[in-house]
Amino acid sequence: MEKKLRKLIRRKFSLYPRTEKIIEVQEELYSIMLDKYSDCLEAGMSKEESFKRATEMIAEYKDAIKEVETGSSLSALKQNLINTASFSAFYFIAVTFVYLFVSMVVLQTFENTWLIVVGGVFLYLLYFSVSAYQYARLFNFKTLARCGIALVYFSLIPLLYVFPSLYLSVVHAENIWSFSWLSVLIIGFLYIMSDYIVYRKQISSLEKDIHLLAAGFLLTTVVYLSVSIWFGLWSVTWLIYVLYLGLVSMVFFITEKGKKNIKGNRES
Repeated sequence: MEKKLRKLIRRKFSLYPRTEKIIEVQEELYSIMLDKYSDCLEAGMSKEESFKRATEMIAEYKDAIKEVETGSSLSALKQNLINTASFSAFYFIAVTFVYLFVSMVVLQTFENTWLIVVGGVFLYLLYFSVSAYQYARLFNFKTLARCGIALVYFSLIPLLYVFPSLYLSVVHAENIWSFSWLSVLIIGFLYIMSDYIVYRKQISSLEKDIHLLAAGFLLTTVVYLSVSIWFGLWSVTWLIYVLYLGLVSMVFFITEKGKKNIKGNRES
């Protein structure tokens, strides 16, 4: 029943960030409800009636909860906006200074130095994505946090794919666009695996299987294209997909057989 009370409180506070004040109110309310539940049991009430009386404490505690929730939520949002705005102003001033210093003092030309600004913007996108993810983690919304992780990995694409390819083509006249896009597939693979590792205890078995299948397919595609592009073995490297499907089939067969054996042992 204690777990049921804890779950009820988490659901009650699911719309608010997990700040220090919010956590303090949660623990205080949980303690009050648990004491009320114990008192009712000692008075001879049933577990169901005791739980009902305990949950009624939320209504009596409503004004205090509302005041702290609102203040904490607004405070967290305000602090996040202030920090982001302050850093953004300082960052872009610094990027502008570096751009002008390199162009006017170091190189004494503005040719190709625009790449400094482009790289700075791409790097800022990563910072903004990480900040958004950290703010999203203050809440109990799993979907919001997962979207934050996706945003972080999405911001890596211009930083690790677009900018290096652009820099090499503009400054060194080396065209790597024809194969550098493979980094996008690698980033996609890393995102799927990160999402799986972080949320594997919270997602269904079907979603786990989809994660692993998608990650395996992307990794297989990266290997296939890399070998084919660098060694020109297009006529035979497609066999890697056959090997991948065979490996997946074997893993699923062994897994299902193991589940059946465990179930049979339990029944016997």
